[in-house]
Amino acid sequence: MSWLSMVWAQARLNQTVLLRQRGMAFSVLLLPLFLAFVNTANARPEDLVNGVPATAFAAVGAIAVVFPFSYMTIATSIVVRREERVYKRLRGSALPTSAIFAGDILHATLVGAVQAVVILVYAVAVVDAPMPRNIPLMLLAFLLGAAVFAALAIGTAGFIPNYEVAQLVALPVLFISLVAAGVMFPLSMLPEWGQQISERLPLTPVVSILRTAFLGRDFAREGAPAIDFLESFQVSAAGLGIGLLWIGLGLWLTRQYFRWDPRRA
Repeated sequence: MSWLSMVWAQARLNQTVLLRQRGMAFSVLLLPLFLAFVNTANARPEDLVNGVPATAFAAVGAIAVVFPFSYMTIATSIVVRREERVYKRLRGSALPTSAIFAGDILHATLVGAVQAVVILVYAVAVVDAPMPRNIPLMLLAFLLGAAVFAALAIGTAGFIPNYEVAQLVALPVLFISLVAAGVMFPLSMLPEWGQQISERLPLTPVVSILRTAFLGRDFAREGAPAIDFLESFQVSAAGLGIGLLWIGLGLWLTRQYFRWDPRRA
């Protein structure tokens, strides 16, 4: 088998295992869509946020909801297979380590991509959001979010002792992401010290870049002035740098604390 074939086989295995865990499958597959729709439904189209209808502002930000659930998917699957000694058996096979990680990441990314497309279609068709202004930047933002939360999931899995704790660890990640990363409301509603903290969270730059790419505005400036195609890349550079720092932290945690053997071993 080629490396790509092994990665795809790992991704399919992850999906099979996920579907067998009904509670986990509901949380990962349907809950992100539910939260996105509820978040958008709470906004009123006649209200404006920096010159943008509140419904469109909320719907675009809701796309980023999929990334904390990607964290949950990857971290939980790693912990389950580690504690059941699946990883121990895989390491004794011809499967490369890179293919194991890549399969986990590919599965979570594909699930998140399908959910993001559903939310995007909902935003344009139902909420009357405008068509995306900068699709390449939107794709870059999605890949950045997927990479950030995949790196953090693999990096923090070494601290999680079992499946039950993995779900509990994912809840604060989800809550902080929704409340403090600008998904549910603009960061300008927070006090200045709260804004400074929120701007450095792993999901905040992803939300910011998504909104800039979709709506064609610089939301970091007063009044969120309209910007052109190239300017949207320029104003997103700082957010991209923050995302890369979080990826670096996840990789460092992986090298230091990732375990192949069960914690009880």
